[in-house]
Amino acid sequence: MAGFSEFFAEAHPRIEAWAALSEPPLPLDSILEAAELGGGLGTEQAASLMAWGRNPDHQARIRAAASRARRRWAGNAVEFIIPVYLTSFCQNECLYCGYRKSNPIAERIRLSLEDLGRELDVILAWGHRQIELVLSEDPGLGPAELARYVELTRRKLDGVGGGVIALCSPVYAEGDYARLREAGLDWVAEWQETYHQPHFDRWHSVGSPKREYEYRLDIWDRAIAAGLSKIGLGALLGLYDWRYDVLAAIEHGNYLRKTYALEPHALGIPRLKPARGVLASQKPSRFTVSDDDFRLIVSLYHLAFPRTRLFFNTREAYELNLSMLAGGDLLTVDCETLPGGYLRPHLPGQFSTHDYPSRREVVAELERRGLSCRYLAAESASPEAPPRLPEVRAMDLKRWSEDHQEIRSRLRDWESILAWLESGLSQRGERQAAEAALRMVLHFLRTFVSEHCREEENVLFASFPGHATKEQLQDLRSYHERFSVDLDRFDRQVASYQLSGDPSVLLTLGARIIREAREHMEAEEALFEQTPAARGENARPLERAGSKP
Repeated sequence: MAGFSEFFAEAHPRIEAWAALSEPPLPLDSILEAAELGGGLGTEQAASLMAWGRNPDHQARIRAAASRARRRWAGNAVEFIIPVYLTSFCQNECLYCGYRKSNPIAERIRLSLEDLGRELDVILAWGHRQIELVLSEDPGLGPAELARYVELTRRKLDGVGGGVIALCSPVYAEGDYARLREAGLDWVAEWQETYHQPHFDRWHSVGSPKREYEYRLDIWDRAIAAGLSKIGLGALLGLYDWRYDVLAAIEHGNYLRKTYALEPHALGIPRLKPARGVLASQKPSRFTVSDDDFRLIVSLYHLAFPRTRLFFNTREAYELNLSMLAGGDLLTVDCETLPGGYLRPHLPGQFSTHDYPSRREVVAELERRGLSCRYLAAESASPEAPPRLPEVRAMDLKRWSEDHQEIRSRLRDWESILAWLESGLSQRGERQAAEAALRMVLHFLRTFVSEHCREEENVLFASFPGHATKEQLQDLRSYHERFSVDLDRFDRQVASYQLSGDPSVLLTLGARIIREAREHMEAEEALFEQTPAARGENARPLERAGSKP
């Protein structure tokens, strides 16, 4: 079956040329007048608006026209949607994602059907009626197993009067989508990440199943062939030049119109955000999308697809989203990106999110703006007994103290290796021996220490129900993330040292990491002393979501 990948191979040069435009080839007024009639935008028209939008005054006119078109064609209802993560195990190496296979600090959890049922009971009691099931490329949770999770979600929704199920998952074959549709799936949300193949390949390491660029481009054709006509598409903004990716997404949506007579059901607008242990996401790059450009992108999508839902989520600050949200769009308010996160909230997941007001406060604010809300029913009583998940582990201060002793011993070993480097190693064999010793230290830090940090973090958060130590706990979590990123930096410098023979960066970076690790352990030990367990009280047990495979 010919799909979008074949079409896009021919369209790519044209899109690349349009993305590089500095001067608009088409007049602003005629583009906006035509777009407000509801016919959307072609690639050349969208590229012209991008060029016009370099001027702030023209950008304001584009936003105003998009707002008028949206009110005219999309109505005033905002749809609520809540993501429910099923697993964080992954066999991909996506360099921007907190769940990449090699990330040592990622919490690995796979929900059982029983776990999902408990979480859905809580979510449905809050009033949510549109559920997005989200999962990474977990070999233990393929499409056949996933169908059972969809069936359970459908039964739960039907039990409260009905609702909608969306899916954001690895890409599947046509037969798999047919099975998921029969299980109760309503629509598919799948992001191409970046449409620019050279950068797609750079962001997805060799050996990752996700690296099949053309197969991923054709997922929407397979889903439609399987009977799933509601399609969500888009790009992760910040992986490549946003102009190219936005034009490619518009081209993709227009392809659906021409080929299947379908409007995209939804358009994703995610921007790259910091993720735990992911060096590539920690600082701005030349592809970072500014707030002003982000507003322009939203307006372009609203004009290109005036009836399509833009997917606003908690990657962005609440006020920024409210300033762009329009009738017909999707909105996430409650958002946890760790499997089981709604039962054990505010633990780090796939990427960083913003805190939002309560869902009822958001509804009230939307109503003040003249917008109504869908898929958020009245709240009901939460399950009587607090949901409990398996694998409860109590605090073990003695073992943690022993862990700290072991870590301090390895930090002294690391200092000795750095001192050996500083003495000057002229022979290649000596440098290779030093590299091997450093890699042994790195392996220990990425395995033993990372597991210790995750467990410590979880237990400490569970041990302090109040807010008195919240800032200290957040500092602890932030350090764990910085520590993981620093290990990646140090690993890269080890490779550079083998080529250059200059250890200066290794010495400076290593000394800082060692110093900060010691300071961090002292701060942790001070927190230990404040815990109920250290004071001889009954410690709250850690409820760890899900069971390991």
